[in-house]
Amino acid sequence: MKKYVVFGLGNPGEQFSHTRHNLGADMVLAWLERMARDGADVSDWNSHEKFHARVCEVRMGDVVITVLAPLVFMNESGKVLSSYLRYHPLERKNILVVHDDLELPLGEVKLQQDGSAHGHNGVRSIHEFLGDTDVPRLRIGISRPADTTPVDKFVLATFTPDEKTALKEREAEISEAITSFVDPLSRFGRGLG
Repeated sequence: MKKYVVFGLGNPGEQFSHTRHNLGADMVLAWLERMARDGADVSDWNSHEKFHARVCEVRMGDVVITVLAPLVFMNESGKVLSSYLRYHPLERKNILVVHDDLELPLGEVKLQQDGSAHGHNGVRSIHEFLGDTDVPRLRIGISRPADTTPVDKFVLATFTPDEKTALKEREAEISEAITSFVDPLSRFGRGLG
């Protein structure tokens, strides 16, 4: 049996849902809905205080994917992943962190094996807690603010109607990119060297 973890970064609480900084968590939820529609076995969510997360599982044949949704704020994301891995050790190559990225154009998707957090507090926390940067990530672009809006306010704001439309058009591709990580035979292939 092949095991993976998919961790969508975001802040807990309804007030943060659908903000730019929660794009990783929101796209993982959209992927789960798509997987369930396509016939994958998707479990109910369960809260696990010891992991600081809600957890569900997706089963596709001999593949089991544990999905983590944080119960702590973005800058403590490393606490979630390190706590889970303490009980369920996995090779780094079987972990996918999904997050928003200011450095990419809106909706652009990039699979990355390792490297800098590019100022992303959630990714930085993961690197610090795990002690390395060798964690595969799916970066989803939110662009930088076009005006003088401070970055912290920009990422915690909701998308404009035009941005929501653009992201909706990319949702299937983003979902397929997540699936490709755990299923090399999917349309995208694994996407990582």
